[in-house]
Amino acid sequence: MNFTKVVDSPLSERLAALIRQAIFTGDLASGSKIPQDDLAEEFGVSRMPIREALVILNYEGLVILEPRRGAWVAPLTLATVDESYTMRCWAESAAVKLSVPHLSDEDLRQIQEILTALESAQARNDPEAFVHTNRAFHARIRFRCPWPKLAQLVDTLWNGFPPLTPQFVTNQMSEDYEEHRRLMDAAVARDGQKASAVMTNHITRSWQSAREHFRSLGWPDTELSENLSGGAHAAHRRS
Repeated sequence: MNFTKVVDSPLSERLAALIRQAIFTGDLASGSKIPQDDLAEEFGVSRMPIREALVILNYEGLVILEPRRGAWVAPLTLATVDESYTMRCWAESAAVKLSVPHLSDEDLRQIQEILTALESAQARNDPEAFVHTNRAFHARIRFRCPWPKLAQLVDTLWNGFPPLTPQFVTNQMSEDYEEHRRLMDAAVARDGQKASAVMTNHITRSWQSAREHFRSLGWPDTELSENLSGGAHAAHRRS
């Protein structure tokens, strides 16, 4: 497996990120048994942190754990993608709308620094750095959200699909950067409504790109998912 290095987080979370990446690139196929001993050997760790990582992924719905039998990649469908993106589209757009009017001059300076780093990562075609910096940009622009439960929900939803799409979706970095630039413009104007609209469009476009990728891996669709994604695609065209 061609894993990307993940740093600056607890070992179990770093391992969860690597295994999650393998699932999303198809290296660990939907429904397949997860080779825990092989992963422990490859990462140079014991089985304990591998098991802890799998508990994290089980909570996210990506892994099934069976006592004394092992762990499997969950039978994933496009509904998995749609649930994550539907919830994040609403929650993060709302958090940004509430945050942006309260951003300080220092917040804006930091956001601009992060945006410059994003541009640099895109220019040198470095998806690992882009993913890390992208997370920082989103965290900072919603930093002043005054609703702690909403902020916590968005943080939870950022596990899984949202931070990894630049690593497996073509042209994601360039499109992301342009949308982040528009978010920066709305933040400078302290225009929460505009920032929320840009964020909704940004997440919806990423959602459609992710769906296409996972469909190419053979993840099946459902009638509900088709209805949801069709509505989101129409909304993206109108924006």
